[in-house]
Formats: sequence, C-alpha cells, structure tokens
Amino acid sequence: MARTSVIIPAYNSAASVGVAIESALAQTRAPLEVIVVDDGSTDDTAQVIAAFGERVVHLTQANAGQGAARNKGLGVARGEFVALLDADDYWQPAFIERMEDFLDAHPQAVAASCAFKAERKQGDYFGPAHHAQLKAAHPRGLMLDNFYEFWADHDHVRTGTVLFRRRVIDAIGVQNPDLRISQDLEYWAMIATQGPWGLVPEVLWVGTSDRLARQYGWRKRYAARRKKAPSIPAWERRVVPLLAPEHRAGFARVRGRVAAGLMSAHALGGSRVMAQELLENYGQDMPRGTTWRVLSAANRFGAPGWALAMAALRLIDRLK
Repeated sequence: MARTSVIIPAYNSAASVGVAIESALAQTRAPLEVIVVDDGSTDDTAQVIAAFGERVVHLTQANAGQGAARNKGLGVARGEFVALLDADDYWQPAFIERMEDFLDAHPQAVAASCAFKAERKQGDYFGPAHHAQLKAAHPRGLMLDNFYEFWADHDHVRTGTVLFRRRVIDAIGVQNPDLRISQDLEYWAMIATQGPWGLVPEVLWVGTSDRLARQYGWRKRYAARRKKAPSIPAWERRVVPLLAPEHRAGFARVRGRVAAGLMSAHALGGSRVMAQELLENYGQDMPRGTTWRVLSAANRFGAPGWALAMAALRLIDRLK
C-alpha cells in the first residue's frame, strides 16, 4: 500500500521540474501522491506539470515563495509519511523504499534523512565524507544520539533528503510562512523537538541547483532571495520554546551554522549592517569557513574592510 505524500514546489522551473517529478514517479516503491505546487510561475512550468496528467496533483498559487508552496501541499497531503523535493533536485529510485523501511524499523523516530551528493558543475559532485564511513558501519542506518549536535558537526540535511511522519504536522504545524529563505532548516529543527531522528547513510538524493543556476542563468533569482534573509530571532522563534534542555547546546551550534549562511546571504546581497550584526552576535558558534574568515578579518578594519570583503565574496560567488 502506498504511504508517502511527495510535495514539489516549483517556480519558473520548466527546465528542471520534469526531472524531479519523474524521479518521484519512478520510485521502486510508489508514492501515494505527488503534489506539485506551481508558485506563480511565468515560464512554461505549468505546461510541464500538466503533461504528467493525473499522475500528479497539480496545485497553483500566486507567487509567495517555496515555504508557502510547500505549506499548500502539506495542507492536502494524505500520506502516513511526507517527503519534500525541490524542483531542481531529484531522487534515486530507492529513496521512498529505503526511508519507509527505516522508519518502520524505528517507530520511535519522527524523521530520517539520507546521504546525498550535490552537483557543482556537470559531473562534479560533493557530499559529506563521513557518510561512506557510516554506511560501512551501519548499512541499514542508525539512530542519532543528538540530532542537533550531529547536524552542527556534519551539515547532513538537505530538503530532499528527509522523510517524516505526517502526524508531526499535527504537533508543530507547517513551515513558518514568515520565512522566505531557510524555512526548511527551521522546519527540521522543529521536527527534531518532537522525537529522535535517524540517518540512512546511502546516497538517495542528488542536488543540482548549483549546476542549473549556472546553466540557465538563475543567479539573479538567488540574489533576489538573499534580500529576504530573516534575522536569527525570527528564524528561531518557534523552535526555542520546544527545545529540551539537553538539546540547547547543540541547537546553539546549529543556529551558528544557519547564522553563517544568513550572514553570507546578507553580505552577497549588499547588506553590511545585517551581516555585521550576525557576525558579532553569533560568530562564536559559526563554522570557520571562508566567509567567516573573510568577514572576521574585514570587521577589524571597519566600513572600508567590509566593502572590500563583500566585493571579494561576490567575485568568489560568480567564479564558483
């Protein structure tokens, strides 16, 4: 019996959404439904979705962002399990089968995520190195002792890697409609307040957004989204009251990782004040990556340092 609802938000994704839908329909264990939400596209996205006919549930809305589109799908999802897949990514054929089997074997888990690889350029993939080691030690998957600590250490979750139980929505609601970016990260943090999280260390999701952004000139779209980056208090507002005491330290590190991403978004978007505020308030918990090093150095030289650093980051971003 089919048990998983798949939700795919799509905005001006005519070049890629067909691949995402095909990957959901071609699973070794069929989904209950594939819900595709057209978020007010102005290209041929609607026609691509319509070509799948009754094999998908085709919903439409005025443009309101990925989170709102996912929420429209969550509102009608009927499955025991739910998976979210972005329109510029795809699954390997065994995603639903492996993830359902894991949650069946671990009824205490509210959700599980799989290993992944992401394509930076044609044929150039990367993914967390620890997944191969975990697969050798735990071929059937493992329960995580502390999801937040593991996430902070390994950055192991992407939108399309997760399968979660439908009943979680009844407990925590849908994604935060006030967040236009990073709403998926907030949702994983919310889900993990409801119970343990598992990991299936098998590559079952492939991200292609970076390659497609170069191929189809989508960088302007990403630049527009950066200007909508939220503050950390807005991002964590729903999560903090639900955290168990033993998870607060790990969540602080996750928050630092998210703050680093938002800092990068603000710096690339030209908002020095917001980027500087994030660095000064949450820099101690951020990963020591390139953006942190560049902006930490810039912060010692005031406005001129920031101007130079932000220009350097924009150049690095264009050369990726």
